Amino acid sequence: MISVERVEQAASVVDAEAALATLDHSPGAWLGCDVTAPGQFRREAMVALDPLLSFYLDGQVLRVVPHGDIGRALAEHVATLAAFERVQGRLEIVFAAVDAAPHPVITLLRRFLQRFTQKPRELGLYGALAFDYYRLSRADAVPQDGRRRLALFLPSRVLLTGDNGHRWVEFQFPGLQGVPGPQAVIDTVQPERFDDDLPAGGHAQTVARGVEQMRRGALRSLVLSQTFRRRVQADAPGAFARLRRDNPYPAMFFVNLGGGERIFGASPDVQVRADERWVETAPVCGTFRRGGDPVEDHEQAKALINSAVDEASLALCADSDRNDKAMVCEPGSVELLSRRRLHFFSTIIHTIDHTRGKRRSDVDGFDIVLAHATPATVTGMPKADARVAIASLEAVWRGWYAGAAVRIGADGSCEALTILRFARLLGDWAEVRTGGSLLADSEPVREEEETRLKAESMFRVLSGQSPRAPAPALPEPPKRRVSFLDGGDALAALAREALVQAGCEFEATAPLLVRGDGPLDLLRSQHAVSNGRATLALNNAALVLLEHDGAVLEQLDVPQFGRALDCEAMAGGLLDALGHFRVGIYATHFVRSDALPAGWVLAAQGSDGRVIAAVQPVRRMVALLFRPDAVLSLHRSAGHLSLLVALAWLAPAQA
Repeated sequence: MISVERVEQAASVVDAEAALATLDHSPGAWLGCDVTAPGQFRREAMVALDPLLSFYLDGQVLRVVPHGDIGRALAEHVATLAAFERVQGRLEIVFAAVDAAPHPVITLLRRFLQRFTQKPRELGLYGALAFDYYRLSRADAVPQDGRRRLALFLPSRVLLTGDNGHRWVEFQFPGLQGVPGPQAVIDTVQPERFDDDLPAGGHAQTVARGVEQMRRGALRSLVLSQTFRRRVQADAPGAFARLRRDNPYPAMFFVNLGGGERIFGASPDVQVRADERWVETAPVCGTFRRGGDPVEDHEQAKALINSAVDEASLALCADSDRNDKAMVCEPGSVELLSRRRLHFFSTIIHTIDHTRGKRRSDVDGFDIVLAHATPATVTGMPKADARVAIASLEAVWRGWYAGAAVRIGADGSCEALTILRFARLLGDWAEVRTGGSLLADSEPVREEEETRLKAESMFRVLSGQSPRAPAPALPEPPKRRVSFLDGGDALAALAREALVQAGCEFEATAPLLVRGDGPLDLLRSQHAVSNGRATLALNNAALVLLEHDGAVLEQLDVPQFGRALDCEAMAGGLLDALGHFRVGIYATHFVRSDALPAGWVLAAQGSDGRVIAAVQPVRRMVALLFRPDAVLSLHRSAGHLSLLVALAWLAPAQA
């Protein structure tokens, strides 16, 4: 047995930055969550540093690399668990492909962790498992192909970070005598290729073949992916720090695998986590791009939540996940805590379920992680058939993609974060692999666009940018003096705010008059000629202006307040640049677009045929029959742009 002492001391933000720098050149792992959602996610991380032992499974070959004198002493304990050979300071063993469950490497690692007399939560194995680590459930399922499916580290110290502060936890081993000797190494990992898996359009063709399989009934769902490769000069710790700052996700990971190989990323998918009582998962399906403004965000979220394809896709994943959980949880305890909860991340909107069950007393962290291997969110349904389809359709082996960044604690606790939205760095080459969940009615072109969107974000991070593409900057509007006439508007302050943002300064005698909104009857009683001044009339003031010139106002069957209306600008007209746009309507009456008074020119009309904007070129007047300041007019800045165009047409820029 191995005696362990846990020593805890305070840490700081500086320590967290230094820990990340350490991972850039030394094996170890950062596993954490950078978002908060009550009852589901909390901001925290565990950073495993300065390994004492490294474990690598390459095909059927297990290599154990000790680090330092204490690591070599611990390796002697490992050496008693199997018939190892000693190779250049390492322990190596080739496992026979026998009919056994689980794979002997799982049995060996389990027995090693059991040797510790004390089992603090932080003590355990940290690292990564490749996509097909499900093969570790059986010894005869792992081929002797040399592919690395497991890289795990036993750290000498762990940094705990979170909203409650930072702490160091170090491990000491009383009674364990260090063994001096040279440092063992592993071979440098070389890139397998330097080009993308597929040319443009190739992934859509692959998706089409997968969709055809689903339409034949061979599969219910399928996840397909592709890899993009670029030569980069990347600051990996800096890139990961940008991800944490600009693209926080529930599953954040940075793993230095040794041999010059590093992976880091920001994944939406917590594959599984377990403490002494609960086993929890948060399956993710459904991806829509973030909008360019809050209103468009809402529209995208509404489209996502109303998408039958995405709803069904997550339902399949959630059912498969609950099936996995039933294998390691007490019968009758598996439950759905939340369904299709919307989460807004920096570039993408996802829907996420949350499930849990009470863990059985006879299972440990290895059992729990293996039971949730290759979840339906990264394979499809049924999982075994989906894995066969993936092997036949995808261009190359997935490697770490869709595997898991893991912690398997000596106390039985565990975490597995699905390796998605990540970069793999080898020297000055970066690989980014992305994919998406498919159903029989999925659109191949859209699916390829989604993979490229996801990859685009990561390559921006690697080049030193934010993961989110910068929003196009609106030009600073020129200053214009206007006279604002309040028509009794209950939202007059908001109208003034919109005008200020459009560059207006208020002056009673200004040459440009802006007539504000208000009740129709009050505006009619206040109506007066503009005394030759250029005039911009807003909403009801615009209706009264047209009515004064002879337009007939028709009453709506039902008043429309806070409603959105799709509109179209007239080609060559004042608002031509807006094309198809959407605005916020506050109206009880309207004017038909084919019933404008003489002298007025239609600039935009609503989808229902009403006038939305009109101009009077001779008298220099603009009528905007909507509220440019309404929240629904913020969609793609339609209200703001309408004001800018109208003001520019009515009056030149003023010094």
